[in-house]
Amino acid sequence: MAPRRYDRRRRDEVMAATRERIVGAVVALHAELGPSRTTYAMIAGRADVAVPTVYKHFPKLAGLFAACIGHVSAQVPPLSPDALSRHPDAAARLTDLARVLFERHQLFAPWLRWSRHETHLLPDMAVYFTKMRERHVRLIREALEPAHGSQPPAKLVAVIEALTGFDAWQTLTRDNGLSASEAAEAVADTLRALVGRIPASRAATPQSRARPGARIARGGRRRPGPH
Repeated sequence: MAPRRYDRRRRDEVMAATRERIVGAVVALHAELGPSRTTYAMIAGRADVAVPTVYKHFPKLAGLFAACIGHVSAQVPPLSPDALSRHPDAAARLTDLARVLFERHQLFAPWLRWSRHETHLLPDMAVYFTKMRERHVRLIREALEPAHGSQPPAKLVAVIEALTGFDAWQTLTRDNGLSASEAAEAVADTLRALVGRIPASRAATPQSRARPGARIARGGRRRPGPH
């Protein structure tokens, strides 16, 4: 009898299917119990594989977190500052930002309700939350760019971050019974009123981006202003 031919493609398919079951188990358990209480043994039992198999695919916790976040994030379009640039004014950008962020909060709620309280227990996961906050702030600054240029008031950014964060979404929906769209609309109304009361920054105009105390000479070069 001739020796059986090794089929690498079939092996890869089996490994991919096993990994998919493990990721599905991680996603479900993180939503049910939270990351800090999810063990490799639980994941193995849910995925119907041996514990060493889970370690083989995900030897470090960081890999498990990345797989869970990637799986859930794949269900929504990527969140990029470029998506806001199609709006010409800050009010329209902030309205769209509130809508998009609240849609994402609703999707991520089963995991965020646990994870955001467990970052002090799991440093690997804290890295992802730091990146999420940095992206949130970048989006706010992009939304404010038409009115305030590249340097919007720090207090204004902080207030908008609070109003569009997960805690605000949870307070409006879970504690006050608003739908995600109603909550987004309420926040958008507040943001438009807030931005409308704050004068646009001079930094929003090209000429005002020159260094304070400097004059623009011919040819676009700067000359020191009078002291």
